Amino acid sequence: MSRVADPRAKVSLLKAAEEVFAERGLAGAKVEEIARRAGVSKGAFYLHFESKEAALEEVVTSWLTRCRSFFVRPSEWGATLPDTAHEVLELAFARDVRIFAFLWETRAVLRILPSCQGDYEYLFTAFRAEMAQTTKEWVEHWKREELFRVDVDAELAAALIGGAYNELVARMLACGDVRPPLEEWLSFALDSFTRAFGADAMIAATLQRTGLGPDDEVPRGVRSASGLHDRAAHMTAPPASGAVAHAVTADDATSTRASTTTSNTRGRN
Repeated sequence: MSRVADPRAKVSLLKAAEEVFAERGLAGAKVEEIARRAGVSKGAFYLHFESKEAALEEVVTSWLTRCRSFFVRPSEWGATLPDTAHEVLELAFARDVRIFAFLWETRAVLRILPSCQGDYEYLFTAFRAEMAQTTKEWVEHWKREELFRVDVDAELAAALIGGAYNELVARMLACGDVRPPLEEWLSFALDSFTRAFGADAMIAATLQRTGLGPDDEVPRGVRSASGLHDRAAHMTAPPASGAVAHAVTADDATSTRASTTTSNTRGRN
């Protein structure tokens, strides 16, 4: 009589596989060690997975699916989008914090990703393209809402946002298991992007959040002579919030820049 696969054992195996792949990479990982850490036999491993490669693919596919749950396009937004620049900033920061909390909690998977080249590259190619397009659509949305300047190149802005969050993820991984001040990093990112791309209403809201601007809301579309752009350009950004256009490229970072840091981390183990 054939053995029946235990769902609880599979969960334990996937967790153990994350740890072993993160420490040793795909080439150095052994099925025996994965099974031992999961508290099951080697035979039980093969009840759930054909090979260690199959286990790795399931770990990564599951992680990418969870990542996607954070990222929706403007057209897919179920609830009413914010009406004011202040509300946009609050929403952006809250979402950034949730996303990076997820990335921190699943940093073992981030360290696995360099092992997922070659046969697995199609997973990341599709994911990166999807995230880049989503970011671009958010930039275009905030331009239409007159919170970003009309002259902002949405595709280039999305690329810059992606590169910045790439670096934040790589820096986070370089901290090992000591949690860095993610909220402060995300604060600085928000200030930087709103000052770079924002219309007057967005810049005014950013300055008010940091205690550097007036209390009155600047109406959308107003291009006053108040000199908000010049004023913002000459101020050092203190910690404040996250990415306005969407923090999706934090995930893009996990499949690109994280590889350098991860390789160094694995080399020390």
